[in-house]
Amino acid sequence: MEEHALDAHSWLVVVTFMIVIMLVIRPVKIPLPIPSFSSSSKTSTSHSSTQQPGNNDPPKPEETESDSTEAPLPVTKTHKKFPFSLTLDIATAPVFGVLLLLATRSIGGHTLKNGIVGAPDSGVEPYSVMILFFSLAYICISLDMTGVFQYAAFWISRRGNGGGQRIFFSFFLLSTIMSGLTSNDVVILTMTPFLVYYSHAVDLVTPVAFLMAEIQTANIASMALYIGNITNVIACQAYKVSFLEYSAWMLIPCFASVAACYLMLRISFRHEKYIPKYVRIPDVDPRSCLVDPKGAIFGFSVLVCSLACLIGTSFAHVSVWIVTGPFALLTLIRDTWYDYNGNFKGPQAASLVGPSYSSEDADTRAETSLGSDNLVGSDNLAEQGFASAVPEKSIVQPVVILDTTVSIQDDGASTLDSEKSKRSVAGSILEKSNPPHSPQLYAPAQEHPDAENGNIASLKDSIPTSEQQPHQKAARMGRFERRFPLLHAIAIRMPWAILPFTFSMFVMVEGLSESGWIGIFSNWFTYLVPNYVAAVYAVGFVSVLLCNVFNNVPMTILVARILQHPNFTGSTLATPEVVKGCLFALIVGSNLGACTTLISSLAGLMWDSVLKNKNSSVGFWGFFRWNMGVMPVVIFVALSVVVAELAIVY
Repeated sequence: MEEHALDAHSWLVVVTFMIVIMLVIRPVKIPLPIPSFSSSSKTSTSHSSTQQPGNNDPPKPEETESDSTEAPLPVTKTHKKFPFSLTLDIATAPVFGVLLLLATRSIGGHTLKNGIVGAPDSGVEPYSVMILFFSLAYICISLDMTGVFQYAAFWISRRGNGGGQRIFFSFFLLSTIMSGLTSNDVVILTMTPFLVYYSHAVDLVTPVAFLMAEIQTANIASMALYIGNITNVIACQAYKVSFLEYSAWMLIPCFASVAACYLMLRISFRHEKYIPKYVRIPDVDPRSCLVDPKGAIFGFSVLVCSLACLIGTSFAHVSVWIVTGPFALLTLIRDTWYDYNGNFKGPQAASLVGPSYSSEDADTRAETSLGSDNLVGSDNLAEQGFASAVPEKSIVQPVVILDTTVSIQDDGASTLDSEKSKRSVAGSILEKSNPPHSPQLYAPAQEHPDAENGNIASLKDSIPTSEQQPHQKAARMGRFERRFPLLHAIAIRMPWAILPFTFSMFVMVEGLSESGWIGIFSNWFTYLVPNYVAAVYAVGFVSVLLCNVFNNVPMTILVARILQHPNFTGSTLATPEVVKGCLFALIVGSNLGACTTLISSLAGLMWDSVLKNKNSSVGFWGFFRWNMGVMPVVIFVALSVVVAELAIVY
């Protein structure tokens, strides 16, 4: 390949790439100079009172009569505001970066094409990566909407019989299995809010041990299968590694890493305040979480069949998106039929709140200081709500299906019968007697100004009645949402922002390659690989480091292109075992590097966003501190197993 000399365009490409990465990690909102005018009117009279403040003398009768004949004069005030803004984040910043490079002719149309369909010498087809990712995302989110994952979590919490260490180990296994069979994103969106509310309900001092175990296992177990992480797909496509070959190499490092992670977690969280000896058993029937039991069976069967077909077709070297696409289409057809028959009743959470748990207990516990490890905000369990398990400001948008209203009797008591309703995780109540086509979620009323003055009548008037609610809901909901609520709920949970982000990253990495930077980087990498042992540890730890600079998805795209460059592959040091070791070290680094800082992966950003939305936070340095007690050992173990496998095979 002919080397491209660095010029002004080359520097613009690399600077744009770095700025885009920073904006993805730390979004920026830019106000737009587009004014919006609003007017407010105020009524006044031409008469000016001559009374001084504090003067209690009554006005004269003739003055009073004269004032009453004065006509009020309206005074109109115009307000100028700038309500519009542009947010540069994961969905917009990469696109603007590509547009800037196109406008300055730093990249051309062929670069744009290669970033979408793939460069001939890269072996990666970005469009097929996206089809595979979104096909599996749809299958997994559809399965999650049936309530099967919450069912499993509640079932585990009851089967633990109150043993804190047993329950911790059970949740550790659950998140590991979920991530291994689905993806880390599904675990983050499903388990994170559940663990926050679970910690409230069972009186945990702090849920930090459970949350850190969840995020770590979600990223570690995603190494197990080809489809576990988008970075796995990118790296394997670059080297044409099949589904079965990938699993043969990575299952043992994954199992070893999971075992090392559990051991280090138990050492890091050995104090009883993190994993107590006894945890109160929630009074709940796990089956109440299953919104659609038949759909759960169907979705799980589709997922298992898709994995089996991926294994079977790996011998024929069939592109993985061709295998997963039809299964996603089958799931879409089933969900459409389910919606068409009006069966979807909305997400429903079973009770974590037993008879011994009262709202007074929640208020008392919320006001109690839990020290430096407190992850719980000042809002009590009932105020936080569990209608949506995903954050309002994150990669995935919230699922808003049910109304949060309440009916109040004259005596101020709730009209919902405790025998005919279930408390949700958030202390909300879902009335069983609601019609199937219009499910209602009832939550405790928020603070109202009139309530403090004892004006219950005004408070009642401000709450819609049961007759008004369906009409108000119909006015707010679009036609598609009313007709296909399940499809709408799945659609707004799909990580659509990943689409422009990934395609734009592919385009910019192609720009780096064509502008000469990839050739320079590949020369540097040749100094890291004197043999396969050094290659595995060097590429593995460099990948972990670059995750915290670039984020793991663009890091994987960039490093895969570097390892494919002729400057690297043409080196005398690039033996088959070195190349193979670099590939699997990159996969280990892209998965485990996501567990070092919050900015190292999209999953970490999503996890932090979910916690902040629930008035909880670990914080950047808290996340780093807890991970540094676990992940260095886990990364070393995983890379050592890869080295051992290479020693056996080669």
